Amino acid sequence: MNFKKLRNIFSNTLAVQIIFVVIIAGAIFVFERFSSKEDSVFKNVPKNETALLIDFDNMKRVFKGEVTEKMTVLDTLNASVAAGQIKIIYTVDQDNNTTVIEINDHVATDDKSFYFSVNERKIDTKDLNKIFVNPGDRITVRLE
Repeated sequence: MNFKKLRNIFSNTLAVQIIFVVIIAGAIFVFERFSSKEDSVFKNVPKNETALLIDFDNMKRVFKGEVTEKMTVLDTLNASVAAGQIKIIYTVDQDNNTTVIEINDHVATDDKSFYFSVNERKIDTKDLNKIFVNPGDRITVRLE
């Protein structure tokens, strides 16, 4: 009789453990799926291509393409301009520092500036012509 009681306790404990594991696995899946807004935008971009997301309040566009040797973030922007019929105004000074002035009627001001990131790591705008991109990189541009 004690064996039967022990067996019931074991089966109840096992059932609770299985339910607990399923709940944790489900929570992890939901968190992974919805934790990054950028991941969903880039999900259809092949891993051997670089993608560029321009994410402004009234405009969100994704460009993708192959990476050439020694291609910089600025080169990626220029390729997207040619492919996507968007306008960008920038300057590169004698020290190879970049300043982005305007992207499609969105202008950098004292209050707002362009935010660039590569693989969710912020980069300085002045370094756009110095940072090289690789296949699989995800570049994001925002006005913040």
